[in-house]
Amino acid sequence: SSGINAEYGTEGVESIDKNGYYPYMKALVDSFTSIPGYEKGVNLRAAPYDFRYGANSPTGELFLQNLQQLIEETYTANNGRKVNVIAHSMGNLYMIQFFKQMSSSWKKKYIKRYICISGVFGGSVKSIRALVSGEIESIPRVLVDANAVRAFQRSFQSIYWLLPRSGLWGKDETLVYTPDRNYTVNEYAELLEDAGFSMGRDILNTLKGSTDFKEPDVDVYCIHGSEIPTAAQFRWRPKYFPDYQPDQIDGPGDGTVNQRSLELCKKFKRLKGYKVYPGIKQGEHMQILLNPDVIDYVKSVVTETTAPSLGNSETVF
Repeated sequence: SSGINAEYGTEGVESIDKNGYYPYMKALVDSFTSIPGYEKGVNLRAAPYDFRYGANSPTGELFLQNLQQLIEETYTANNGRKVNVIAHSMGNLYMIQFFKQMSSSWKKKYIKRYICISGVFGGSVKSIRALVSGEIESIPRVLVDANAVRAFQRSFQSIYWLLPRSGLWGKDETLVYTPDRNYTVNEYAELLEDAGFSMGRDILNTLKGSTDFKEPDVDVYCIHGSEIPTAAQFRWRPKYFPDYQPDQIDGPGDGTVNQRSLELCKKFKRLKGYKVYPGIKQGEHMQILLNPDVIDYVKSVVTETTAPSLGNSETVF
């Protein structure tokens, strides 16, 4: 399924699980429902996606079609008021591909602004570990078989979509150290083959045309964290590659996404606001969505509280 439900409510983004044990955008949604005039399913709507797929998969393409329809319907149902789009993490990769395929006249008509939070614009080194050995960070190995998790993760096109981009990482910059050889941003297919997964090359080929970093051609407000140790390289000890977890060498970022990837939004020509929140409590990749300062900033941007008009546009998460 495309992930966008018929009701266009916000339930799909409020929590990661159906029971609401793991809140996601709930605090952000609640902050808007506290403003008179905002109502879920009317001018507060969500577009959750299937995180296993990239934008140019059949599932991803259907999602982008439905997203266009959702934005157009929201605009029409609210008397032609332009739409704010708020995206987090990989949702920003979807938005870059979405804006790329929409005409300038369409964007001018329907989009008020685009607010990107913790955008993984240039990929994340962390995704490499998931494909080689399985991503089981913070889960005791006695509870989880990393190799079983790895089999699932290798089947997710999205994890390949999140690999660090060439150009942003240098062709001579080592990302992976193993006893037999090292690997750079241009050697993912060889890395996966040496890790016993030659099918990885075919999945990498499905990403063609969806990894470019394009100008969205709309007003952008960018928010992300910083100063949190984030995986920058992995080193597998002798006999550890590929079935055991590597040693992690950290660099700057938000704990999940590397700083250079988060900061790519600074290149947008129509960047109207840029906020960085350092430290785990303020800016960690998921924690940032619970940060009251971030929520207040997003609200002030959307409701234009610095301007005389209040709430002259609608919001899609």
